Amino acid sequence: MTFTIIKATPGLTTDETILNLLKDYPQGLTVKELSDKLNRPISMIQTCLRLLVACKKVTTKKIEMIKYYYLK
Repeated sequence: MTFTIIKATPGLTTDETILNLLKDYPQGLTVKELSDKLNRPISMIQTCLRLLVACKKVTTKKIEMIKYYYLK
């Protein structure tokens, strides 16, 4: 069995793409909405959002049972 090593494609990182997308949605977006718009797995979006929240670039607001993410 042979393996092919692939390289990352050039362009914006997922973190940068999330930040750019949140600029266009001041009302905030959920993890599911971000996942759908970016065509990335929810787990990847959650990992990126944890980092962005820790770096204080993104803030959250929970409305009822739904958590929304906003630019800080």
